[in-house]
Amino acid sequence: MQKTKTARAISFDTNNEIVQQVCYDIEKEELSVTKKKRNLSPNQKQLLKDKSKLNKYSEKLGGFVHMLCVKNELLFNNIEIDRANIARLIYLSTFIDYNNRQENLLIKHGKGYKIEPMSRTDIKKVLKLSDTAFKAFLSDLKANNLLFESNGKYYISQDYFSRGKSNFKDKEYTRIYIDTTRFLYENCTSRQHKQLSYIFQLVPFMHYELNILCDNPLEPDVYKLKKLNLTNICEMLGLSTARPNLVKFKNDIIKFYITIDGEKYYFFTYVLLNTINNVGIRDYFVVNPKIVWGGKDTDVVKDTIQACFFK
Repeated sequence: MQKTKTARAISFDTNNEIVQQVCYDIEKEELSVTKKKRNLSPNQKQLLKDKSKLNKYSEKLGGFVHMLCVKNELLFNNIEIDRANIARLIYLSTFIDYNNRQENLLIKHGKGYKIEPMSRTDIKKVLKLSDTAFKAFLSDLKANNLLFESNGKYYISQDYFSRGKSNFKDKEYTRIYIDTTRFLYENCTSRQHKQLSYIFQLVPFMHYELNILCDNPLEPDVYKLKKLNLTNICEMLGLSTARPNLVKFKNDIIKFYITIDGEKYYFFTYVLLNTINNVGIRDYFVVNPKIVWGGKDTDVVKDTIQACFFK
C-alpha cells in the first residue's frame, strides 16, 4: 500500500504543547489545518481582557507614540535644545511611521489616503512656524541628533520615539496620544510652545499609573508618593519661586485643554488640600492621561479622569 506524501508544520506554545498543525497533501494538493484549543488560566484571561481594554482606550485617542523618559530627570534636560522646541518635537513625533514599515519616517496621507513622506514644506506647514523660527527649529534638532534628513526624507530619532512595538523597556517610556497631543499644539500660539514644553518636561516625574507628579514615580503604594508641589516644580525647571512668579506660572500652564466628544479636559490639574487639622496647605499636580500616560490599568485611569479632569 502506497503511503500518502505530505508536508507538515507544527506550532508549539511556550509550554511545548501543540497549538496548530498544518498538513499539505502533495499528491492531492490539499491543505488542512488542525488547531488545539488552549485552556487559559484565570490570570491569562485577565491579561488578555486588560490588553483589550487598553487597546480600545488608545484607539479612541487616535493611537499613540512611545516616548522614552528617564525617571526623575527632566525631559531632554541633558541636551542643548531650545525649550520651545520640545513641544514642537513631541507634536511632530505624532507623524512618524510604524517601526515595522519605514521606521520613524515623517509621513502624511496623500490622495486615496496613500502614505507619503513629509517634505520640508509639509513639516513647516504642520508646525505653523515663521520662516525664521522653522529654520532655527530644524537647525536645533539636527544639531542635537533628534531629526535626520536622508534623500529628501525626514526621520525623528529612534533613541527617543517609536511607533508600533515598543523599542524601550517597560516603565521607561510613556505613551503620547496622537489626537489629543495634536489638538493641544494646534490650538495654541507659537508663544505658548515654551509653556507647553514645561509640562512635557515634567512627564518623567509622572506616576506610571496615576499620573501624579512625584519624586518616586515607580512607587506602587499610593500613600508613599512624594508629591511635587508648585515650588518644587519651578525649582526643577529653573524658574523663579517668588510668589508672583509662582502664581503666573501656575495660571499659564493650567490653561491648556483638549476637547473629546464635546467635553473639555484640561492638560494639567492643580490640587490644593488642607492637611490634617487644617494645619498648612499641600498642593500637587496631575497630568491628564488622555494626553500622556504610561500605565496599563484602565480602571485606575478612569478614576483619575473622573476625579481630576471631568467637569
